[in-house]
Amino acid sequence: MNKLMCAVLAACSVIAAAQAAEPDPFNFGRDFNFMLYPKDSRPFDKSIYGWGDASVQWIYAQPFDRNPFFDPTGANCGVAQQGPVWFLAPIASMAAGSFTRACTIPRGKAILLIAQFVSDTYPCPDPNFTPPAGMSLYDFLVADSETYLMTKKLDITLDGRPVRNALDYHYVSENVFSLKGDPSLQAPFDPCINATWQPVVANGWYFMFRPLSPGMHTIVRKTTSTMGTTNTFTYYLTIK
Repeated sequence: MNKLMCAVLAACSVIAAAQAAEPDPFNFGRDFNFMLYPKDSRPFDKSIYGWGDASVQWIYAQPFDRNPFFDPTGANCGVAQQGPVWFLAPIASMAAGSFTRACTIPRGKAILLIAQFVSDTYPCPDPNFTPPAGMSLYDFLVADSETYLMTKKLDITLDGRPVRNALDYHYVSENVFSLKGDPSLQAPFDPCINATWQPVVANGWYFMFRPLSPGMHTIVRKTTSTMGTTNTFTYYLTIK
């Protein structure tokens, strides 16, 4: 509780399936944020909600000494990355100021920017942290996670191009899911980690970028909290 993507007939079938799994990058329709997969899409046969949950499982599973969340430079950005989506972890700081990371990403990968998240794991040492009578565990964890969200303003840019209405890309787990946290994260991150599979709900902002062209790119994520604190993460990405 961190209360912080034939013979001739066979070939055509493969192509048709790939096109169904990935939105056409040139068919923008009414979505002005064409650098992103639409919020309610299912890139690589999974919802953005599902990819967000998977990214939280990924963060929790990595030991502290090589965890991308606690890495100040980006040196660990490739730890345990697999599949069609590359997870771009936030930087473990809520302090005012600017922070940077550099990361090399294989070409062809969609990129999930984890702009900000709260993970509410259960159970916890506090015996009072439990759903009241008549309340589901899901509703309890969602309500608790909401108390830790303090984002008032959120700005996201890719190579200087802004994401419109960035606050709309807010996701809450559709169901309780499970994760297994590495014990080394208990003290610095989540005191509720017990090194077994635990139920959890994630609540935060995620941005699924379409695969970027080879070369250099920059993603900037800037937040202002309800307390007026401004916090900026700049990611220098090399796609190759």
